[in-house]
Amino acid sequence: MTASQPLPGATSSPSIRSAAGPIAAVLLAFACLLAAVPAAHAAGASGALTDTTALPAPQAPPTASSTATRPVARAAGRGCAPAGGMLRTRQSILRTERRLLCLMNRTRARFGLRALRTNLCLHRVAARHAHDMVHRRYFAHTTPNGWDPGRRARAAGYVPRAARWLVGENIAWGVAGAASPAWVMNAWMHSAGHRHNLLSRDFRDVGIGVARGVPVSGFPGVSARATFSVEFGAHSGRTRCDYS
Repeated sequence: MTASQPLPGATSSPSIRSAAGPIAAVLLAFACLLAAVPAAHAAGASGALTDTTALPAPQAPPTASSTATRPVARAAGRGCAPAGGMLRTRQSILRTERRLLCLMNRTRARFGLRALRTNLCLHRVAARHAHDMVHRRYFAHTTPNGWDPGRRARAAGYVPRAARWLVGENIAWGVAGAASPAWVMNAWMHSAGHRHNLLSRDFRDVGIGVARGVPVSGFPGVSARATFSVEFGAHSGRTRCDYS
């Protein structure tokens, strides 16, 4: 997909399929076992709010493709502090967000791209969206009351008036081993829409939100559950948003 200047309301929905087991990411050439319970989902948007959404991810045992995908996150994650914990405290959530940012920027560096800066307005957008999906039990870029990533970014003050701007979003949820920044990065880097956002030269800013829990019921006895929302952005002009 090609990023462009925003045209609010312009969306499209090509499908991207991904698959994950409950313990480790598993990428399949074709989605199968569709009747199985999904262990994790992922979806992304880019450009002028162009939307690519993954189909439900079926459970599957590890395959040869899973071992081939793991080095992506491990290699990029060297030097990134481990998240640790089970998202039970604010500090563990912050460590998870920092690790995901580190993984993203180290991956961008491997492709000769500049690091993304944490924008506090985009961080608020991401954190609220992650928590909203968990509490209201939905998994989508647009909220049940119709707020898409662009509208949420504008409401947060990120998008200045009379200026050019660009906003994108990746979302994901996972349980057990899939509830980790490393799993999320592996899944996103092997999905065209998510990878486009992660490696876009146009994006300069980022906000990362992580919520404890997932937007679906089930998985009894599994304590590790996480929902992720990452907002990407760029704009011209001044904004009241600070950078951390």
